[in-house]
Amino acid sequence: MLKTAGALLCLAIAVQCKPEYLFKTSVSEHAMHKCHTGYRDLSPRCHEYKTKISDYSKYPKLPANCSVIEWEFANATNNWGNCFEMTTDEEFRYITSNNVPDFYMNLYCPIGLGFGYCVQAEIDAGTCMFPNLICGGDNGPGSLKYGDVWTPFEGNYKIPLVGNPTRSDRPGDMYDAESVGGEKNIGPSTGVAINGIGVQGPNDAGDVSIDEADIQLSCGGHVTPPLGNIPPGPEPGPAGPPLYHFHKSPECLEPFKNASIGIEHGAKPYQHAKLMGWAMDGFKIFSYQDVGGAAPVVDQCGGHFGPTDTGEIEYHYHSRQIVPYHLACQGPSLGNCEYTQRGTNYCHPGCGAEVCVQPGTTEAALRAYLAKWDPTWLDKYSTNDYKPKDQETRSPKKEDNEIEKALKKLLDNIFESSS
Repeated sequence: MLKTAGALLCLAIAVQCKPEYLFKTSVSEHAMHKCHTGYRDLSPRCHEYKTKISDYSKYPKLPANCSVIEWEFANATNNWGNCFEMTTDEEFRYITSNNVPDFYMNLYCPIGLGFGYCVQAEIDAGTCMFPNLICGGDNGPGSLKYGDVWTPFEGNYKIPLVGNPTRSDRPGDMYDAESVGGEKNIGPSTGVAINGIGVQGPNDAGDVSIDEADIQLSCGGHVTPPLGNIPPGPEPGPAGPPLYHFHKSPECLEPFKNASIGIEHGAKPYQHAKLMGWAMDGFKIFSYQDVGGAAPVVDQCGGHFGPTDTGEIEYHYHSRQIVPYHLACQGPSLGNCEYTQRGTNYCHPGCGAEVCVQPGTTEAALRAYLAKWDPTWLDKYSTNDYKPKDQETRSPKKEDNEIEKALKKLLDNIFESSS
């Protein structure tokens, strides 16, 4: 009786009741645990998160040379070998890339020339699956005498054009594409950068962050171990040639240089950061700063509500120099990020509230954005103190009177039916 009454009460005062949260993902618990804890074996990492590509005709085609470009012949005259194309329809963006960065990449050894590829966390846990692989040896395609280099591999991403922050299954698994209608053929990607390079999670080798593992990255990225000579190959993964990808902020890209090159040379550090990529849930990822050069006030996933570089209010993520680097979950977090983690919790500390809004954001504009899906959504959760000081506070009198009347009527009906 009380449960039924509670449900009716929520109907009567929907603005006061939050929906029940139940975490779900499209992969098994075992697969999720392996991916989140950075487990590497001789199959492509996080391969369970790969989805079926439903219709390749929707994806843009790359020129034939994009699949055969070699590191030795990549330079500024051919965009360093990078190929990236994107098309859109009414619901999704379709991205095709050869996963070659559009900048110079140095020869790479994760621990040092003449050393292996397993970090101490993997060795201590007994999960190093290629202990005899030495950087600088003949390890197949992408391995050279003084380190490893990228090899081209066609990546496909289908990402919602517009993310829905009011979905009842938020926050979501940062690696999941299927639950939001997306597609990808590179399992550990949480999103894709504006140059077509996949953005992966905060760890890579073992259940420790990139920084704790002491993995040194140039422009926030590196290549996977060269396992082309180890069966089953030849797919990049592990179990294939080196695949370039980002983990941390790619500070050599234009959205970051836009703020860092110096005022005299046109830097704009006091404007909202520029777009650096898209998460698999459809929300945009921006570089560091917010409006006025302020630090973004983000939730546990790493995102927040507020104006972007266009001035429009929307939920979006910001890249950062600390864990989770980009995102720890598909937001908004609503205080539930921990349920999306397995192994180490990479959630951001958040803003102390369920919904995080950048200070200075106007309530009317925020509500107008959310009204596309649910005009009462904001009232169901706590928020940080974000309203401009000169913004008029809403008089609660009329709404409170309506709620009081609805409560009284509901309770009267409950007591009458029980007597």
